[in-house]
Amino acid sequence: MPNVPNTISLFRLLLVPLVVYLLAISAYGYALAVFLTASVSDGIDGWIARHYDLRTAIGAILDPVADKLVILACLLMLTWHALIPLWLTLSLLARDLIIVVGAMAYRRLTGHLQVTPTLLGKIHIFMEFGMLCLVLADAAGIVSLSLQWLFMLVLATAVLSGLHYVWIWTRKAARFLAGKSQT
Repeated sequence: MPNVPNTISLFRLLLVPLVVYLLAISAYGYALAVFLTASVSDGIDGWIARHYDLRTAIGAILDPVADKLVILACLLMLTWHALIPLWLTLSLLARDLIIVVGAMAYRRLTGHLQVTPTLLGKIHIFMEFGMLCLVLADAAGIVSLSLQWLFMLVLATAVLSGLHYVWIWTRKAARFLAGKSQT
């Protein structure tokens, strides 16, 4: 019997080309529906995995990859359509790159890595998700908003959460090296 949370994550991966296509043809309302479906399915698969103890090693990789690809696809396509400013997209990509490079460096240093999202990281992802929903809704004509304030708020959460991750992992690496030098 297939693992339900992993199946839902695979489904979310299949939504990535669909959302890219819908955004490529400027079908913003449909793209919003697909994006919301992907987002809701993320919550559902996580709840099922935790509630029924169906967590797997592949799911631990598949779930965040599916999430990031859906968000990245929307972010890049909305930037391509000039609905999200390039400076913000580059800032968000830089944050993610710094976190990934830092995690790889830590794993190389210590031989292991267990990443746990921080509260600031969760707030940032929530803000990024909200921004994408509002940009899609605005582009679809569902709402009419001035989004500059939201872009600045998302930038602030990206910077703060990125710096927080750097601070946490730098301290962990320093503790590891201090412990290693005592042996």
